[in-house]
Amino acid sequence: MDKDLSKRLLRDAGIATPDWILVRPDRESDVCDRVAGEIGFPCVIKPCSCGSSVGVSMVEDATVLTEALALGARYEETLLVEKKIVGRELTVGYLDGEALPPIEIIPKEGFYDYRNKYQNGCTLELCPAPLSEQATQKVQSLTLRGVKALRLEGYARFDYIMDAEGTMWCLEANALPGMTPTSLLPQMAAAR
Repeated sequence: MDKDLSKRLLRDAGIATPDWILVRPDRESDVCDRVAGEIGFPCVIKPCSCGSSVGVSMVEDATVLTEALALGARYEETLLVEKKIVGRELTVGYLDGEALPPIEIIPKEGFYDYRNKYQNGCTLELCPAPLSEQATQKVQSLTLRGVKALRLEGYARFDYIMDAEGTMWCLEANALPGMTPTSLLPQMAAAR
């Protein structure tokens, strides 16, 4: 669940992941300047170890940065600030040595936050994702490399943004994805 450590291992494995920095708003007086100078806008603020998009904010400009940092800090002292990548949101599951068919996630409004994940009817989930065979194979191959890099076993899920040029940016790995009937991993397993 350590997003910083996971991103370091993914990057070392040759998997594209958006640039990021770690910040501690309670201990740094220049956090806003660091974010603006090192990452810029738009960016994403995430607690470093939370799941389900708890405490996550999309920050389009400096006017909402302080509020986003305060929200994230309510959940964890260490926050990850990541360059926001614009594109199609995809997730790929891993189950017993196999990369599953990707799902495209399309929230009806906003981003794939806690509400859009868990409230019925808020998000369209296309499984399998309407991708070319080449794009499907690429994101599945990245997932298998990510599983190896993070030394995962059994099952997992990897989240991506595919930008306009077709680059698959791995946002994070979920080593303990939901397993309810409406969760994403069971949908992917049923579609294989």
